[in-house]
Amino acid sequence: MKKLLYLSAVLALFAQCKKEDTVPDVLPTLVTTFRESGLDVDWDQSGSNRIMYSSKGNDTYYDIHFAQPDGSNDVCLTCDHPLLPNKHISNPGWHPSGKWIIMVVEEATHPGSSTDALPGFGAYCDIWVMNDIGTKAYKIVDLPNDYDHGVIAPRFSPDGSKIIWTDRKAQPNILIPTQTFGFWTIKMADFAFGATDSIPYIGNTQTFEPVANNFYESYGFSPDGSKIIFCSSMNKPSVWDQQIYTMDTTGNNIVQLTQTDYNEHGFYKPDGSKIVWMSNTNSTRGGTDWWIMNTDGTDKKRLTFFNEKHNVQDAGHAVWAGLGSFSPTGTRFIGGVQQSLTTQEGKIVMVDLVP
Repeated sequence: MKKLLYLSAVLALFAQCKKEDTVPDVLPTLVTTFRESGLDVDWDQSGSNRIMYSSKGNDTYYDIHFAQPDGSNDVCLTCDHPLLPNKHISNPGWHPSGKWIIMVVEEATHPGSSTDALPGFGAYCDIWVMNDIGTKAYKIVDLPNDYDHGVIAPRFSPDGSKIIWTDRKAQPNILIPTQTFGFWTIKMADFAFGATDSIPYIGNTQTFEPVANNFYESYGFSPDGSKIIFCSSMNKPSVWDQQIYTMDTTGNNIVQLTQTDYNEHGFYKPDGSKIVWMSNTNSTRGGTDWWIMNTDGTDKKRLTFFNEKHNVQDAGHAVWAGLGSFSPTGTRFIGGVQQSLTTQEGKIVMVDLVP
């Protein structure tokens, strides 16, 4: 069945190319739906092969689930949990041991709306870690409980000794093109467990802000732990001119990997050879699709066509490809596709890279 679907996708793509007399630089992919509703994802690299994702429940709040790649054995880790505030719980990331997760958790009480704490918005939230069986949970980053602050996408380093996250320092202002999403910084800290009580803690927090007062969003580390991958609108006229960058964990050697258009959500293949990211380049509906490139920014190829009429992957309206995560083998990845930037609603798809 997958071969037939792949063949139809390729035929449709080349029919479109013939019509337009162009041959796009693409890699063929097979896209299947993993969850009709959901957003953030992370694929355990430790051996369990579990996929972790966030999904909105009947209570209208997001919670974190585990499942196998075929969608089976779905377990909600955080639903109605006695150790948590039980509002929005999202942005999950695996510890390399597969025994702990890091996540963004909305405060129990705060002055604003829970809409501001949705995944990707991050206001009125803190960073927590929980073990994978749900018996222990600890707040490790406690942010000021006001609208100027927020947190997005915390991630562990490949050896588990550090965490990184995106930290808001000023609230959004739609009247200022560079502040539409707010001003953010990238934070990195050492992570460890107490020698006597085994309680997790952080220390030696560092702040990275290459150009002051801009949007930054970090996506974690390179597989060897030497680099941080992030997007930013620094040195650009608005937040809709974001580019993908890498830098050393010292904050030095910043390399810009994309040059034009709107780009976000970069993540590495497990072997460190490629980066997948989302871009609106060549999108005719105005949304974004996934692309792939070498880690030095060369050999860019388009992977998906959610925003193209007459393509088998066409969503029928503008959609936005989100942050993804590769399987341990690097042959496929899972990612969220947003249906609305305002409500942050979306679905989760599996993308197979067809050799």
